[in-house]
Amino acid sequence: MMTFRKKTAGFALAAALMLGAAVPVSAHDGWTQVNSPIVAQGQVSYVELMYGNHSNEHKSYRLEGQWGTDTSKVYVTTPAGVKSDITGTRFYTGEPSTETTPAKNNYFVASFKSNVPGAYIVSTEGDSVFKSAASASRTLRSAKAFVAVGDIPVLDRVKALTGFSRQVSPDRAELIPLFNPAAATPGGKVSIRLLLKGEPLADTAIDVIRRSNSEAIELETDANGTVTFTAGAADYYLVRSKPSTEEAKAGEYDLTNYEATMTFTVQNKPVLLPGGAGAGKPFVYVNGKAASPATMKIEQGVTKVDAAFFRQYVDSGYKGAGLVALRAASTAAGASVEYFPGVGGTGAAVSIYLK
Repeated sequence: MMTFRKKTAGFALAAALMLGAAVPVSAHDGWTQVNSPIVAQGQVSYVELMYGNHSNEHKSYRLEGQWGTDTSKVYVTTPAGVKSDITGTRFYTGEPSTETTPAKNNYFVASFKSNVPGAYIVSTEGDSVFKSAASASRTLRSAKAFVAVGDIPVLDRVKALTGFSRQVSPDRAELIPLFNPAAATPGGKVSIRLLLKGEPLADTAIDVIRRSNSEAIELETDANGTVTFTAGAADYYLVRSKPSTEEAKAGEYDLTNYEATMTFTVQNKPVLLPGGAGAGKPFVYVNGKAASPATMKIEQGVTKVDAAFFRQYVDSGYKGAGLVALRAASTAAGASVEYFPGVGGTGAAVSIYLK
């Protein structure tokens, strides 16, 4: 049975994200951030592996040190739930240290590319043991960022994606966005759940730090391990939590610290594009390739998704019962399904991906 040393909130739970309250945030963080939260099919997403948060009472994005290459790995989880190791793409962007100067700009970057529209979760995982003369502690890190891949890479096209709430690191602490972290706008509702080994962690501090000015607030999870607040101004935000336990392993470490971080962007609401949503022809993608009633067929065992379901989707006006039938048949065939609303005079789109 695990015993927790919880950090309690220094003031009452905020109902909205008022990023003016100064609260102490302790210790270093490892986090990841993407170069763009929304990218087009076939384009490369770059993921920066940052480590630091060491100044301004530990409420900053200042770099201090770096992720250990031998104690960390980088993964991307696809809309179908396939978790792939992309550590091999990682490269160093900094300047090495010399006898007279320390290393500068010392962080790593990894990358991935996908032709399949949908919600992608990038997770960097670390496992380190820190030893002193008196004791040793183990730190398990989970650092997440999010990318929406779209056939039309704009906020309105990807705002309906729901795949970002998938659990990808069940052996450690993990922050789960219960909203779309690639399409948040000022004033919108933000809910985030903290899990420890897949179970909600209640009464635990979660810090939210704004990038441009390092202002921060501290919230505390409810009985479901969740915090809810109102998104602030357009900016990058770092969310972090540091639960620790008395988990120990004789001869190796005396306690275990967990660190969970995630970043998300808040973007200004886009200008409405001309044309009505849902106008124009619909788009259906199967494994990233455009499909039509004549070409669409997915087979998995004895179950298939074929032109009949696509025709029902078209006849329904690209929504409602037709979409439900298309999604149900695709899921039964072992596929994942993502829906994109119409935007700028284009029709809605459905991306079907078979593992």
